[in-house]
Amino acid sequence: MEDFVSGRLLLLLLLCLLQWDQCDGQRVVQIQDGPLYRVEGFPFSIFCSVSGFKGSSEQDFEFGVKKKKGEFNIISTKEPDFAFARFSDRVKQKEIEIERMTGSSALLRIKKAMMDDAGQIFCHTPSTDPRLFGVYEAETTLNVVPDTLKAIYSGSPTQSLFESDPLQLECQVYSETFQHTHLSVTWYVHSAEDEDPRPVITLDRDLTVKPGGGFEDRYHAGLISMDKVEDTTYRLKMPQVQQSDQGKFYCKTVQWIQDPDRNWTEIAHKTSTACDVEIKPIEAQDVGSFSVSTKASKGPLQERDALDIRCSVKAQNLPGYFYSVTWMKNGKNVAQIGPSGMLTVFDSYKDRENSAEMRAVKTSLTDYLLSIHSARTEDQGQYQCEVWQESMNEDGTFKRVQKQLSNPETVNITTKESDLAVVMMMKDAVTEGDALQVTCSVSGFKGSLSVSWQHKKDSVDSFSDVTSLTHEGVMKDTGKRYQSRHVQTLHSPAGNFTLEIGEAGLSDSGEYRCIVSEWIIQSNGEMKKTHTQSQQNKVAVRSVESLMKVTLISREITAPIDSPVKLLCIVERPEVSLAVRWMFRSFNSTAQKDILTIHNAGEITWLTDQRNYQLSVQEQPSSTIFTLIMPRASKRQEGQYQCQVDAYQRGRQKAIKNSNLLAVTIQKPDSKLRLSTLKSRQETTANTDAKIECSILKKTTNSSRFTITWMIGSQMLLNMDLDAVVKYGPAAGVEMDQRIRMTVRQKHTFQLTVHQARTTDSGQYLCEVEEWLQDPLGDWYSLKKLSASTELIVKEKESNLRVQKENQTLNITNLQAGFTADCIIASQSSDKSAFQVTWFKVEEEVTHVIFTAKHDGTLHSALNDKYLVFGRPDATHYKLTVPQTDPTDKGKYYCQVEEWLHTDNTWKRLASDRSGVLSVHVHIKDDPEKQSADPLGVTMGITVPLICFLVLVIVLLLRREHKRNCELKKKKDCLWAENNPLSPVPGDSSCADNHT
Repeated sequence: MEDFVSGRLLLLLLLCLLQWDQCDGQRVVQIQDGPLYRVEGFPFSIFCSVSGFKGSSEQDFEFGVKKKKGEFNIISTKEPDFAFARFSDRVKQKEIEIERMTGSSALLRIKKAMMDDAGQIFCHTPSTDPRLFGVYEAETTLNVVPDTLKAIYSGSPTQSLFESDPLQLECQVYSETFQHTHLSVTWYVHSAEDEDPRPVITLDRDLTVKPGGGFEDRYHAGLISMDKVEDTTYRLKMPQVQQSDQGKFYCKTVQWIQDPDRNWTEIAHKTSTACDVEIKPIEAQDVGSFSVSTKASKGPLQERDALDIRCSVKAQNLPGYFYSVTWMKNGKNVAQIGPSGMLTVFDSYKDRENSAEMRAVKTSLTDYLLSIHSARTEDQGQYQCEVWQESMNEDGTFKRVQKQLSNPETVNITTKESDLAVVMMMKDAVTEGDALQVTCSVSGFKGSLSVSWQHKKDSVDSFSDVTSLTHEGVMKDTGKRYQSRHVQTLHSPAGNFTLEIGEAGLSDSGEYRCIVSEWIIQSNGEMKKTHTQSQQNKVAVRSVESLMKVTLISREITAPIDSPVKLLCIVERPEVSLAVRWMFRSFNSTAQKDILTIHNAGEITWLTDQRNYQLSVQEQPSSTIFTLIMPRASKRQEGQYQCQVDAYQRGRQKAIKNSNLLAVTIQKPDSKLRLSTLKSRQETTANTDAKIECSILKKTTNSSRFTITWMIGSQMLLNMDLDAVVKYGPAAGVEMDQRIRMTVRQKHTFQLTVHQARTTDSGQYLCEVEEWLQDPLGDWYSLKKLSASTELIVKEKESNLRVQKENQTLNITNLQAGFTADCIIASQSSDKSAFQVTWFKVEEEVTHVIFTAKHDGTLHSALNDKYLVFGRPDATHYKLTVPQTDPTDKGKYYCQVEEWLHTDNTWKRLASDRSGVLSVHVHIKDDPEKQSADPLGVTMGITVPLICFLVLVIVLLLRREHKRNCELKKKKDCLWAENNPLSPVPGDSSCADNHT
């Protein structure tokens, strides 16, 4: 865990140094990427950094957690009492700490994770800026999962073995977590002499096996191994234990998880119970004695000469035993020939054995030869042979019996003249954030080598130290600028020295120099520098931003509706991870909207309806193509598109670039709409239904819909929308919307009907048809608008009113008889017509109105001193009677008839006609005898009752006719006596309704 934290801190410090000159922009707070998974009961840490700030170089940090129940403070660098109650005790007991790494970075440490710690961990930096600008808080998701890791040793708690006996131990290791984790398993031994347990062998999380310190030779010789048996069993095998192996053996497992920043983090560990292993020495047996001698090549040796080391065994009862022979130089193993003849080469000599520079063979039954064909100065030293006498068991394995050490033999090797040469190899340029490697290839050397690395920026004149590697292989003298960075120098056996600077920054550009020195061992054992060569060359560190190019292209910048459109965001970039944001702005808007974001970890966040778009990513060696696809383009998707690309290295944002704006136009299909041609003029008569038809002869598609608008002049009568909902316009008014209707005849014929047309309805009528189609997103769009017009002329009906015109002459001699002027209507314009009848009298060329029966049923007499009787035997027969005649009644009589029609709550005069003339002549005879024979009393006695009877009959008839007409007219909303009561005429009140 500490190694992980140290690695994170080095990366964080390196990032801060690299971006020191960029901290003059807006404030950005960054927290460790999530989601993070940690195990209950184990420690964890979360780091946070801030850049781009103003003010003090030492910033304060506040950590907290957001949950569904609310937001809770955890700890702060500034306020000791910052923590809420649920965290305050743990902060006081230092179970939760905040550690300041640098002035601009801090680490939240929790020594023991609790389930309640899960939530959105946030890191906030209080502002020290003159104005708020940037991001002051960052969040990451923390999940705390239960501890399910197990490490179980199920064997015997103790074992007692003899030296060279086999040892086999097993440990059960497993975890039941749902997250994807890796396990590493290490076997340890802890003897009484050891201060700390010693790792014997490890199976790492990537299934790599590594021996522990001091066990390397035995591991390479196959004398130590670890096998994974099935899924959960890890078996340690040691075929031949040694006295130094005595102690307590146990296994330890570590659970690892890969965080979103690609770093592996230890989240839990468990240790099994131990097995106490006792190793007893082999007791001396009564066996044949033997001796060993060593002999090296004679004479002074120089580099590249052959060096032979011979081991000879002299023994009694030799045929009954086997021997293993090990060559040692200065106490360290060089090579071994086992009892079965198998050769094992140790450590650095493996490469020399593989290149045929060294070999070890058994030359006879008692002689063993180690031969180095091209000796080096490091080959000088004290050589010895260790020989074990071994016996074979019944199962074919060997058991060690006793051992002997030979006499030491000292070998000295002198240095020849050096042909030391150095060649520098490096790339001309590297990308910031990548490792910068400079290699110096060395040839012609004989002794040990050391190297020093130096760097000179382009803006300075002198070199400064980077680091150096001594002839003993120790790295030292690392320059100030590189002490907190990942800098290492490597040395291969072939003589290549490589300087590696992890995560190169822009300031690492410049000239690099390697200074290689050759060293030899003097006779007194001390090292001496003999020759030195150097080389230098330039390298440029290019910023990620300078290497990035973002281009947005498409072959379908103009495309028909419902066709596919592909937008290609081509990103030319170095080896970095990318985040891409697609943006869109419609032509009629100034606001830019996000479509989707591809995060650098690979997840996608959709910010619009995902069904409208598709996405594909194509990786190429030096570029990535992000393709945004509109499978069925819609007018709603018409506008300007842009992609924004962020570059990340190791989870850190290094650059951000926008592409060019790309306008995409979505075209409507060509309309095929055709309308029928209306007559230029249509005529109709008043009080009839006027009909105008507008037909669609051709449409663009079978799925087309239409809106229909009828206009009169420049005002709208009515409109039918796409859902066939009809709305009236201002031209319809309150009254006309009751008389106009639109119906759909057949499929695409729209008929406008004006019921009971009037002359005021005349005008220019226009039918406007707009065709609509539905795009793939369900939106309706207008395709085309056509119109057709006609002039409607409403004429009054020709009058059919005819009044009988027969002229009559009437000679009156009996004044008591009276006379009647008939007014007979021969024909009428409508069966709903009402009539106003007026009688006129012409006397001595002067015309007078004498009586009027109005169309609303009221009667009016113009003669106040004359009794007149009005009668209406039927609907078309009007009578005016003068009951008593006097000489003043002579003259010419006729009637004038006006025809009226009640429509729309108003009376309208249709026509007028007059009757023929009734010429009345009154003759008075002077006959005294008749006058005496018919006295006035007798005459009045007969005439008055007769007149009253006739008047009564006429009144009854008029009342009956009046009642029938009123009932009929009420049904037609007529205006009769109920609404306009009859006006009484002057005269006898008892007969006011019928006569005057």
